[in-house]
Amino acid sequence: MREAITICLICTAMALFAFSVNAEPVVQIYTDFASYDIGDTIEVSLAASNPGDDMAVDLYVGLLTYDGEIYCIKATGWILGVEPWIPNIYVPSKFSLPLSAFWWFQLPNSTPPIKTYGEYKFAALLTYPGTADWACQLSLAPFSFEESGPTIGIEMASIPAGSFLMGSPDGEDGHEDIEGPQRTVNISAFRMSKTEITQEQWEELIEWNDFGFIGDDQPVERASWFDCAMFCNELSDAEGYTRCYTFENITYNGDHIHAADVTCDFAANGYRLPTEAEWEYGCRAGSTTRYHSGDSETDLDSIAWYQGNSSVQTHPVAEKTPNAWGLYDMSGNVWEWCWDCYDEGYYGASPDPDTDPTGPETGSRRIMRGGSWSVTAPYCRSAYRYGINPRSFHYSYGFRVVRRP
Repeated sequence: MREAITICLICTAMALFAFSVNAEPVVQIYTDFASYDIGDTIEVSLAASNPGDDMAVDLYVGLLTYDGEIYCIKATGWILGVEPWIPNIYVPSKFSLPLSAFWWFQLPNSTPPIKTYGEYKFAALLTYPGTADWACQLSLAPFSFEESGPTIGIEMASIPAGSFLMGSPDGEDGHEDIEGPQRTVNISAFRMSKTEITQEQWEELIEWNDFGFIGDDQPVERASWFDCAMFCNELSDAEGYTRCYTFENITYNGDHIHAADVTCDFAANGYRLPTEAEWEYGCRAGSTTRYHSGDSETDLDSIAWYQGNSSVQTHPVAEKTPNAWGLYDMSGNVWEWCWDCYDEGYYGASPDPDTDPTGPETGSRRIMRGGSWSVTAPYCRSAYRYGINPRSFHYSYGFRVVRRP
């Protein structure tokens, strides 16, 4: 697992940042920190003296990288480029403003987008409103990024490259037409979380939850497809990887992401939802039976929480027997969101053999796999597939993550 990032600022509390232009306006920025972690609240205050003309400035706080790029802090996270945190601060002519203006803002709940450990600069600067023209000198405080340890402890299994027969044969008990025709699919090596994402792991990165069955080791549920994709981005940020997903036009239903335009960069090294093919390949782990443990419901009982044994609730992850590749709860407990859009005829329209398929290009529903605590045995088969609106969330909807090896 990639190591986490720890931030250590090498400066004193109430550090003084001084700006000047040609010995005329002098604006001083004060901060209240000696060190900070993601999600911390920082106090910024302003003092100024200006013997010249009226002055209006925008305040920026952020990160200066070793190659001169600036990442400004915004409510939505770290933004590459110069964007103001507090716009239109007015400094009157021939006026001395004592330390009397205060702002508080929260650092994003992710580490800055730094790819290389080393020394960097925490920056505060002022520009003329609506421009990137600096009104005063750049003020800096040094800090360093160092390796520390795992961020939230997601154990990943290495899934080898290989080929498998995707879908179910016509004669399989419980077979549905949308599970065929079977075709050969070639899969590149990848890594997959050994368990469904737990509530403890979710709460390390996400400030809200809507869980119905509470417990640190319980799987996440009541998360929309959009929510799960955003978690993948936050996890990528936390561990210093490149995000796979780009979100545009986001709308919300309370805390849940209700709609968005989402694209995926499958070449990125960050976390993402599995494709449907990756999910089934990982679930089967070389098996060709209804469940990775065998064909009968008795075989299912040893690997899955489903309607026949769940007592109508989720259960802590990894209590049942894993498959041959060390993956737990691939059947039952909670349904698992996949990347792919849903199309009933997709299998029949796909090439045979197929290589690393990512599903239909468009569709109003997204694939779920694996069954859950609330359904009967046939829905927990390795080949069973289900399409649902990505804005939906339910007590039986969860997910796991994958990434490149």
